[in-house]
Amino acid sequence: MKKLLGGKILLILVCVLLGCVSCMNDGGSDWVGKWQLRECQYPDGTVQRVDSIFYGFQKGSFLAYCMNEYGNYEAYYGYYKLKEDEISIILWPDNSAGNEEAHSNLINSAGYKKFFNWGEEGERTFKVEELTNKKMRLNYQGVKYVFRKY
Repeated sequence: MKKLLGGKILLILVCVLLGCVSCMNDGGSDWVGKWQLRECQYPDGTVQRVDSIFYGFQKGSFLAYCMNEYGNYEAYYGYYKLKEDEISIILWPDNSAGNEEAHSNLINSAGYKKFFNWGEEGERTFKVEELTNKKMRLNYQGVKYVFRKY
């Protein structure tokens, strides 16, 4: 009887542990994880190869690592929202009340202008053209951003 009870308790603990792990990573969503930008495809057919920009997504949080000209990585934080076939990425500090000065510093920084240049708002909404557990393709005004899961 003790052996049977111990087996049931172990089974329950394993199920609870698996449930917790799946909650920690957004339940296995393809968005979760680190993505490496591989190329930008422009409407005129030009392709720009990229290997030094990484995006990370988890539970609404966004993180970008971008290698600067000195070989050091700059980190940018924010959050993202999903809506049907779109993803909106908002860099932090956002442009909400009380953040005006910090937001201004962000959008006027050399790193922001080089790696993002998303305008005064510091946000961008992409159309999601493809999303699998290995590949992501985002589109903004005809420019396609191709990522691989890293």
